[in-house]
This record gives sequence, structure tokens and C-alpha cells, in this order.
Amino acid sequence: MRLLQTFTICFLVTMLCGFSSRSILGSFEGTTTTNQDPVQRFLSLTITENKGELELDGMAGYSSGRSAAPDFSGKCYKETTKYHFTFEDSFGNEGFGTLTGVNDHLLFSATITTLKDSRCVPLYHSILLKRKK
Repeated sequence: MRLLQTFTICFLVTMLCGFSSRSILGSFEGTTTTNQDPVQRFLSLTITENKGELELDGMAGYSSGRSAAPDFSGKCYKETTKYHFTFEDSFGNEGFGTLTGVNDHLLFSATITTLKDSRCVPLYHSILLKRKK
């Protein structure tokens, strides 16, 4: 009985804490439509740890292959219940964003602060990324 109580408490604490720095590691991807456009946009993201720092690498584009398809990379850090990141992409755009844990998925949202190619702007709108198995 005591073992069951201990397990239940550990499980609840784990669920309430959300993503830990280890559980955010991995590969995620998602697709969605932009505005009323039937062509889907996609975003894939890989988060790794290097010498204690979280790094992210990803790419975004349209399923049709049209327009820009930037690769991006940056640093990521945890602040309270969210992860924040800065990034630079292959078109010279720079910005910041957040990753919020939603069950075993991530809600990705980014803002471009240094705009070099406006075709990339719609690709960084909020998107739910599912963990790749």
C-alpha cells in the first residue's frame, strides 16, 4: 500500500512539473495551414544538449516546396514553465521565441526581430509540434 502511495505522489509531481530539461530533448515536427491557404506549412525541430546548454536546430517550409524554406539554429533556456530561445536562420533573419510543453508536445512560437527576407515570416507563426517517435 505504501509503495502505491509513493508511486502516486511521484507520478503527480512529475505531471505537475511539466517538461524537465531532459524531456524537452528530442525531435519534434508539425504541420498546419496558414490563413486560408490550403497548402500546409511545416516545421521540424531538434533539441540537443551540448556541455550543459540546450541547442535547437530546425527547418520550416511549405509542403508544396514553394517560397522560402529556412534552416535555423539557436540557444534555448528554461524560465519558469516555458523555454525561451534565440535563433538565426539561413536567410539572415534573427529573433526569439518560446517553447511551451503541452503533454508530450511543444507549442512553438517565434518572433523575427531582424528581418532580411519577409517570405519567412508566416513560417514562424505558432504551431504545435509533436514528438517524433
